[in-house]
Amino acid sequence: MSPKAEPRDPHSGAAVYLRLLGYMRPDIMVLVAGFVGFLIYAACDSAFAWWMKELVDSIQDGISDRRYELSALIIGIFLARGVGGIVGGYCTEYVARKVINRLRGEMFDHILRLPCTFYEQYSSGSVLAKLIFNVENVAAASTNALRIIVRGGFTVIGLLAFMFYINWKLSSLFIIITPIMALVIAMVTRRFRRLSQRIQQTMGNVSERAGDVLKGYEVVKIFDGYGHEEAAFDKVIHNDRRLRLKLVLLNDASTTLVQLLFALALSALILIAMQPEILSSMSAGEFVSFVTAAGFISRPILQLTQVNAIIQQGVAAADSIFTVLDLPREKDLGTRMLEDCQGEITFQDVRFRYGDASKQDRQWIIDGVNFHIPAGSTCALVGRSGSGKTTLARLVARFHEPERGAVLVDGVPLPELRIESLRQNIALVNQNISLFNASIAENIAYGAMRDAPREEIIAAAEHAQVMEFARELPQGLDTQIGEAGITLSGGQRQRIAIARAFLKNAPILILDEATSALDNHSERLIQKALEDLMANRTSLIIAHRLSTVEGADRIVVLDQGRIIESGTHEELLALGGHYTAMYEQSDAE
Repeated sequence: MSPKAEPRDPHSGAAVYLRLLGYMRPDIMVLVAGFVGFLIYAACDSAFAWWMKELVDSIQDGISDRRYELSALIIGIFLARGVGGIVGGYCTEYVARKVINRLRGEMFDHILRLPCTFYEQYSSGSVLAKLIFNVENVAAASTNALRIIVRGGFTVIGLLAFMFYINWKLSSLFIIITPIMALVIAMVTRRFRRLSQRIQQTMGNVSERAGDVLKGYEVVKIFDGYGHEEAAFDKVIHNDRRLRLKLVLLNDASTTLVQLLFALALSALILIAMQPEILSSMSAGEFVSFVTAAGFISRPILQLTQVNAIIQQGVAAADSIFTVLDLPREKDLGTRMLEDCQGEITFQDVRFRYGDASKQDRQWIIDGVNFHIPAGSTCALVGRSGSGKTTLARLVARFHEPERGAVLVDGVPLPELRIESLRQNIALVNQNISLFNASIAENIAYGAMRDAPREEIIAAAEHAQVMEFARELPQGLDTQIGEAGITLSGGQRQRIAIARAFLKNAPILILDEATSALDNHSERLIQKALEDLMANRTSLIIAHRLSTVEGADRIVVLDQGRIIESGTHEELLALGGHYTAMYEQSDAE
């Protein structure tokens, strides 16, 4: 019985490169056209060596009648060489840009659909480095390196064929040194790969460090963090410089060694070719053209030896990209649609903890929670920081899956529902407001609501008190608000998020500290709007200020992931327990 074949390592250089080449398949005809251009380019180098033979022989034989023919030929050779180079270069660059766009688009689309654990494990800086820097490096491995290989390979093959045609014995010297050059290249390939992988990582560190500072510039300024941040950034860029210098040194050293081997072969060739018995067997034109071809062949061989560094950098970049692309998307095995959603929510012995599921020593964030929220009612979750309030809300939206127990909407366990169908019925306003570099109106009518009628957008803005400040802006609702709404105050950003929830008009509403960034005046303005928004909806409210949840149909008090009290505001105050202490403390503040 034959032994079972070992499975191919998906992270091996060959496997990664073959997978990368697959992204060129849609543009294969353009690539073939580029190869034809390079074939013409390479053939012209051999044609020039042949032209030298004809020129020298014509001069030696005293044939002056060929001067017009030879003059026209040299123009034709260089014209064809130029056209071939342009066609080959443009076609391969066209394919390279298409590969980059295809990879970036696929990666961006995949990242959007990854589970929330991905965003918790990877920094935005490292992800951006993969999306921008690493994808650009992939072009070098895919088409730029391929361009060098094809053009240089065709040139070497054409010149060698011409040299063998002139004198096969002398040409055999180049064949002898080929295995030696291949051995040198193989020895440095592994080192190239390791260094390239470390460079990808350092670029992620650079992006991550710079991103942290750009986001937290106010903290840097107020706490005089200039020196610390400059030192930390200098450390990561110094490490990047050190690794790149190592890569350059390794590349130059290997190239120099290959050049030396080639020079030795060329020296031996000249030494042998100029022996009288060899010279007597060749015409002057053949000798000159042979030496010309031997000189021409050095450049493409040199380029071919350098292409290994380009490929290894690109393969390392591609491997980091494929690692992300191979991450499983957000699990969605549900088949049922949430039609005519009423908004009834049930938690059945729900337990949840963060981290690697294989590690059993993790702390429960939600520990055996059971409660029911009737359709159309308002339930408030209160408790100290870290008690599990926000995590419970995130379970309803399926940003996370409970490790044990189940969450049900309208009596249906969430895994049985299509995620898209579930989230179409949920509106969310949280304390970490997500706004985009667009207009106020575009931020309100975001995503699936982007085609909402203008009057509905204005109505939502009026309800959320957005128009109170938008009227003062030069372009009203069409005013651009900058990255993350940086030109607006925290309260203004939060009102836009509330307007977005108004516009969605979903049967389930999650408010996670929805008024935390509002001052007392703004909060009074918007509290009535929130009451209107919650009317006839199932509302799950997470609040620090207990005064905002006094009217809730039910208040659930959490501590260390467990429900310790539950009831209306009056019932909980009558208990004189945990909620009462929190309320009195909140009232004192």
